[in-house]
Amino acid sequence: MVDIFQEVEEDLKRERSEALWRKYGKYVIGVAAVIVLGVAGREGWKTYEHSTSIENGTRLANAIDLTQSGENNQDAALAALDSIIADGNADFVALGHFQKAAVYLRAGVKESAVAELEAVAGNGGIDQVYRDLAVVEIAMNNATQSNAMDLIARLEPIAVPENAWYYSAREMIAMLHVAAGEIDAAKPLLTEIADDNEAPSGMRSRASEILKAIGA
Repeated sequence: MVDIFQEVEEDLKRERSEALWRKYGKYVIGVAAVIVLGVAGREGWKTYEHSTSIENGTRLANAIDLTQSGENNQDAALAALDSIIADGNADFVALGHFQKAAVYLRAGVKESAVAELEAVAGNGGIDQVYRDLAVVEIAMNNATQSNAMDLIARLEPIAVPENAWYYSAREMIAMLHVAAGEIDAAKPLLTEIADDNEAPSGMRSRASEILKAIGA
């Protein structure tokens, strides 16, 4: 009889976790394209300013213009980005992949977007800040209950205060614990985020809402 009650309790916990992920996961995932575009724009301009290859900077700017000029130009934009990836230096290779990922995300082609991000994450010749961002983006866009723990393992080295993506990685780890049904593991992380005055305000608000939802 005890086993039956334990099974029911586990089912209820799993259902609650899935409901929480459906409700709040979309807000975390929703920032994915914004991060990609924002970082690609900011870091791309820094690269443009400091790189000796002004041509690559111009090509990237033109490709970005194409990505933002309507659905009919997306194939041309992807081709332009492929050319930059093939010919550019490591920074431009990363930015090209990020921009392609953003195009695919807008089109709802998640698998292709994740493939572009994995190309950055797995490239040892690319600056670590880009590679870490790619891992965060992969988790944001490819999280499931079955791969949650693997993604957490990839995010943990990024979720340290000295990392540029510390807050995003920490929030994503908490949400992945929720997705995996590990509510007890998520609670302390969410509490830390909610109480961290240095964390982005939207992130703190989400953490507080989720804590209320799980009765913490």
